[in-house]
Amino acid sequence: MRRTKLLCLCLAAVLTILAVTVPVQALVMAPSPIPDRVALADIIIIGKVTAIEDKTVMAKRFPDDKEKAQFGVGVVEVEDGIIGAKAKAKIRIGFVPPPPPNPNQPQIGGGRNRFPALTPTVGQEACWFLTKHIDGDFYTIGAYFNVIGKKDNANFQKEVDLVKRCAKLLNEPAAGLKSKDPEDRLLTAGMLIIKYRTPRQFANNPKSEAIDAEQSKLILEALASADWTKRDPITQASPYMYFNRLGLTDKDGWMQPKDGNVAAAAQKWIKDNAGKYRVQRYMADAK
Repeated sequence: MRRTKLLCLCLAAVLTILAVTVPVQALVMAPSPIPDRVALADIIIIGKVTAIEDKTVMAKRFPDDKEKAQFGVGVVEVEDGIIGAKAKAKIRIGFVPPPPPNPNQPQIGGGRNRFPALTPTVGQEACWFLTKHIDGDFYTIGAYFNVIGKKDNANFQKEVDLVKRCAKLLNEPAAGLKSKDPEDRLLTAGMLIIKYRTPRQFANNPKSEAIDAEQSKLILEALASADWTKRDPITQASPYMYFNRLGLTDKDGWMQPKDGNVAAAAQKWIKDNAGKYRVQRYMADAK
């Protein structure tokens, strides 16, 4: 009995130490890899917030939002349109201002949470990954990591260079999938799979359709030719992780092997089906 009590006291002490010493950042959701952000953005720009509009806009937060919410709108002047916009264009970014802190509710970790909101401010310079709002005449930021701030960011140019590299591969997918560089082939295939196999932010009961047959074959061949013993150095994803995102079932001739040798079975499936199977992409049905 005494030993059990002592163990409980030790466990409580350890938990107390962890609560004090675990950094606040641990509470925040880890950022998605840059290639994933590139794949899922409608537009990507580098620019500065030049104004916050005086009037808010009532708009849906999600497809079935009956009450809607007031969105503030920031205006960003484009310095460099990486995807979907041209220099000097004015892009409207909608955001829902965070509620004021409740003095009667204790703040955990200094008020930080796993999904922090981001409110644009005049003068803010950044690389922005934006998504078209479901029915508002503006774009939205989504997760906090869809803004790569320029101020006090020693890695800003390095990150932007990677964004541009990924954007070029995504804009010219055939060239990327046929590249002599195996890293470029896997990076291109991975981004296309993320783009096609991720339901859109505002999708409501999304449907799917087959992509172009030639591109589908190139994606599968890029996966097959990759080194399945390694992870992508940029995304830390393995070829099998991308393969698993395809959502294959027994109707596609795919059965999870019972012997656990998944990589070999997946590569064999690709070899047998690359010319027959068509990668499916989700279509937004937001209305």
